[in-house]
Amino acid sequence: MQCIVRSVDRTVFEGEADRIVARTPHGEFAVLNGHAPLVAVLVPGVIRVHASGTEQVLVTQGGTLELANGEAMLLVERPYPLEEIDTAALREEIDALRNQGESEDADAREAEYLELLCRVKESHD
Repeated sequence: MQCIVRSVDRTVFEGEADRIVARTPHGEFAVLNGHAPLVAVLVPGVIRVHASGTEQVLVTQGGTLELANGEAMLLVERPYPLEEIDTAALREEIDALRNQGESEDADAREAEYLELLCRVKESHD
């Protein structure tokens, strides 16, 4: 199936995919070639695009997946391909957010997302 993973400012992946694995509020699922049309809301987590024996791993803050006519379109928020994740820089950013004193909900959510990025990267190293 043709697969496109896009955010507001860039295309993260575009090409043929054999399988896409993503997470919804109800759990992880996989889409294979020939899957029935669907629309799904994605939650923060890992997306895996399997293509020709390779695996593209990226972390997103959420988004949508639409599958129709053999094409998968993933519109995602803040995608980080695994190879772009710098855990040292993220840890500094997390510390700065936590040391600001008063913790706002937005800062707490941001710190959680950055922690997710670090955990995913460390689990693949």
